[in-house]
Formats: sequence, C-alpha cells, structure tokens
Amino acid sequence: MFDLTKSWDIFLSKFPVFMDGVQSTLMLAACTVFFGFIIGLIVAIFRRTKIWPLRILMNIYVAFIRGTPLLVQVLLIVYGLPQLGVRLPRMTSCIIALAINSGAYMAELIRAGLQSVDKGQVEAADSLGMNGFQKMTNVILPQAIKVTLPAMGNEFIAIIKESSVLYSVGVYELTYQANKLASTNFRYIETLLVSAMIYFVLTYAATKLLGLLERRMRRGDNKMV
Repeated sequence: MFDLTKSWDIFLSKFPVFMDGVQSTLMLAACTVFFGFIIGLIVAIFRRTKIWPLRILMNIYVAFIRGTPLLVQVLLIVYGLPQLGVRLPRMTSCIIALAINSGAYMAELIRAGLQSVDKGQVEAADSLGMNGFQKMTNVILPQAIKVTLPAMGNEFIAIIKESSVLYSVGVYELTYQANKLASTNFRYIETLLVSAMIYFVLTYAATKLLGLLERRMRRGDNKMV
C-alpha cells in the first residue's frame, strides 16, 4: 500500500543516487541551452538573409522541429546516427538531440528580439557608417539578447523537465534513476514522488533566480533612464 513516509526514507537512503540524476539533468539542461542558443542565433540571423534558399531551409528546420515530438527527435538521433556510421557516446547524442530541438525555439525567441529593436537604432548605426556585421554585433544583437534573456531562462526550466524523455534511451538522468530504484524496491509511487519533488525544487529555484535576474535588469534600465 501507498505510504507517504516511505518517500522520505527512500530519499534519505538513496540520496547519492538521486543527486547523480540531478547532476546529469542539470548538465544536460545547461549544455542544451548553450548549444541551443548558438543554433538559434545562427538560424535567426539566416532567416533574415536575402538568400532565399537559405531562408527557406531555416524556416523548414524551425517548422519541422516545432511540429514533431521531442521523443521522436531523440530516437532519430540516438538510434539513427549509428546506422549512418556516426557512433557517439549516448550522452553526447542526447545533448545533440536536445540542442537541435531547443535551437528551433531559441530561433523564434531571438527572431522576436531582433524585431523588437527600434528602427531608429539601426538608422543611427547607418548614419555612423557601420556595415551590416557591425550593426548586428554592436547594436542589434546586444539589445535583442537582453530582451529575450528572460524567455531563454524559461527555456532552461522547460528543458529540466523535458530531459526526462531521455529515460527512454537509457540516459542516467533523474527519471531513469528513480525508475531504476522503483524497480528494485517496488515502491513506484513513493520513489517517483521523490523524483517529482526534486524536479519541482529545481524548477522553482530556477524560476526564483530568473525573477531576480529580471528585477535586476529592470532596475538597471530605470537607472539608465
């Protein structure tokens, strides 16, 4: 029968095991956001290019990734790459899959940030004789990234939860560790409840830190005004 007190006992007795899962989950989320940002930045810039085949290709990438399940994408990368002769460590393959998925969403966030930059800023850069690269790196991108930074933080929080799908391919993240423990102690509800609470603590802490960052940014903007 279900016994809530068993959850606490399981957490204390298997604390190192859960922390191994937390470490893997946070590492996956951090790597995914980092590489996803790079992919999203490249895609967002290329979607503004006048080279229409490249622009169409980037639009197809974003539409396909946003329109297909993350689990299917993970399975395609993890089991598809070896069939193409590309053999990578399981964790590396999963980071690639998550980064490709996150990159599509990051591209949309950055695109919105680029569009939010006031045209007067661009015209001022033109009047100073800046070329396209200088305008992008010195004027447009810094403002766009500042606008989209809170949304990128939300993407990090989402990835913490979404990384649980990697359980299906045997990655030792938090959900995998919890299910493995449950299969030995036969306390599925109690053990998975522990993992759910850990996910909650991680996402809640990240949300609070993100809120603190947003408030600091707003105070900085007010001081500049």
